[in-house]
Order: sequence, then structure tokens, then C-alpha cells
Amino acid sequence: MKKIIALFLVLASLFLLVGCGDSFYEPVESTELENTTVMTIKLDGRTYEVKYELYRALYLTHKSTVDGGDESVWSGDEKDKYIEKINAIIEERIADIYGAFAACYRADLDPYSTAVGKKINEYIKISVEGGTLGGVKYEGYGSYEKYLEKLAELNLNYSVQTLLFRYSIALDMLEEHYIGTISVDDIKNGVISDGDIEYSESVVRAFYNSGECIRILRTYVSEYQSTELEDVANRVRSAIAEAAPRGEEAVLDAMIANLSPIAQAELEQGYLMAEHNLARGYYQAMVDAAFALDVGEVTEPIRIHDGNELRYYIIYKCNKTEDYYTNNYAEIAYIYLKNELGKKLNDTYSGILDNISYTDFLKDLDYSGIGARK
Repeated sequence: MKKIIALFLVLASLFLLVGCGDSFYEPVESTELENTTVMTIKLDGRTYEVKYELYRALYLTHKSTVDGGDESVWSGDEKDKYIEKINAIIEERIADIYGAFAACYRADLDPYSTAVGKKINEYIKISVEGGTLGGVKYEGYGSYEKYLEKLAELNLNYSVQTLLFRYSIALDMLEEHYIGTISVDDIKNGVISDGDIEYSESVVRAFYNSGECIRILRTYVSEYQSTELEDVANRVRSAIAEAAPRGEEAVLDAMIANLSPIAQAELEQGYLMAEHNLARGYYQAMVDAAFALDVGEVTEPIRIHDGNELRYYIIYKCNKTEDYYTNNYAEIAYIYLKNELGKKLNDTYSGILDNISYTDFLKDLDYSGIGARK
């Protein structure tokens, strides 16, 4: 069994009270400071207010990436340079979250509906008491107090955690609306998507032949595989780069020899990566690195943390072949659907980024004093 909060920790690197719906546990009100607006966003005639509690959670989550563990930089002579760097990261995570809400509204979906509010409360109930969600059984924290303590350990409060739940639900709503409930197996069995995005064999073929997708071989080294993660990743990368001039089969052998955790079927067939089919908040660095390759080239190790574990990916770019298309049509069709949805999310993501305005609150903020809620 897993604790349900772990399911949503994949959202923790991204970082409102439930406005409606039945309440299982008494909401914890934000403090006046936490509820202070630090940014406003205007898009499609709507205004979104970003509160300090979300900004704080994002800052505490990403600060070590910027300062490298030297917290003195936040009060030093060059603090403005570091503040600019972390604000760029925070803005991207905010654009992920509110971009999903904006995409919902464009599709006439309401991420603040009564149904969403009830689902959020159900998630909180399962987080505390345990239960089953999506056919998976989760262990609860045993008491509401322990659940709130865990949120504090993660630099979250009740309001920000419900925002992350709402964001996750919004993404699910968008996928159901645009893609439907179809799976790769359904496509193999001739089932047509019941979502809003239409497709046909000719559309999928044009997508496959376009520059919107590439075929790659990929492997990774996980923090659970080695305590010397970077060193191991560099050694694996060297072995793959040495094999690359001999072609795809040699690269495949090198990945297998270095105990690749990638499923055998994918290793043998390769993986089709599209520009927008993977979650931007976690995998954009990998997508950017892969699309920058020429056929036959190998990336440097790419650091990716998906909220569950830290990995270093190494990617080799292959040719797209007719055999791959024939053998993997259903997978390619599904990636096409995910990529089309990703484009819509990318549009609202960009719209949010272009329309963020800061309030005066952050001008006098002492960054060295930002801490979790006591």
C-alpha cells in the first residue's frame, strides 16, 4: 500500500480552499500573510491571484537548485541575481498550474465545480483514513493532525495542497474531454477515441512523418540503483557514446549491458517522443535535449526528478522506420492524441507566462527569512 499523498508528490515540484462540496475535515484557514496576493494573472477575461503560500512553497521546493546549498546568497550582495533565477522557475510552475485551469475554461470545464470540490475532499479523506482510489489501495496517515504535519514537512499548507489536488483533477478532466477514456489497447482493437480530438490513419501518418516527433532509444540511472548517481550516469553515457558510431544495435547492446531499467519491448522498438506529449513540469529538459540531437547522437545525462525519484536519462536519436510505424501504430496514435492535448496546455502555459504581474509585496521580502508554516 502507498500513502495517497505520495501519488500527488509528483505535483510537489510544481507548486485555495475548497470552495464547495461536502467537507469531511475542517479546512485549515490560511493566515493573513499566507493569503497575501503576490502575483496577478489575466487571461481570457479571467483574473487569477497567486498567494504568498504558493510562492513560499515553490521557493522552498526549488531554492536549493538555485543556491546550491549556500543559503547566504539570499542576503548577499548578489541576492537580486538569485531572486531573478528562482522567480523564473516559480513562474514556470505557476504557469503549469494556472495554465491547466485556463485550458479547462477554454473547453467549458469548471475546475472549481461542486464535483471537483467533492473529489478534493475525498482525496483528503483517503489521505487521512486510507482507502481505494482508481483501483489502488492507499494507506492513510491515521489522523488529520498527522496529515497536516506531513504537509508542513513538504512546505505545504492545507490551501496549497488542495490547489495541487485541483490541478491534478483539472489535468484528468482535460484528458477525458479531449482524448476520452481510450487506451492503446482500445486503439489496437479498432476503438475510436470518444474525445474531442479527432484523428484518422492519415492524420497519424502525417504526424509520424513530421518533425513533431522523434524516435529514440533511452535509458536512465535511478537514485535507487546507485548512491553515486552522477558518476554512474556518466559512465553509462560514455559506453553508449562509444557504441553510437556503430549504430542502433550497438547502442541497444550497450544499454542492456549497463542494466537499463527500461522495459525490454521499448528497448528493442525504441520510443516515440513528441514535442508536447510529456508533462512539461518534469520532462521538458529531456524533450529539449532529445529534439536538439541529430540522428546518431547521444545526449549528456539529463537530470529529471518526477516527484518520486531522481533519474539521469541518456538518449540516443534513431531514424523513424516504416517497421516501427507498422508495429506500433496504436502507440503512435495515442501519442498523437497526447501531443495535441499538450499543445493546448502549452498555449495556456505561454499565455499565463506572458501575463504575470507582481504586486509590491515581494519588493521588501526578506528571502533569507522565508520558512515553512510553523
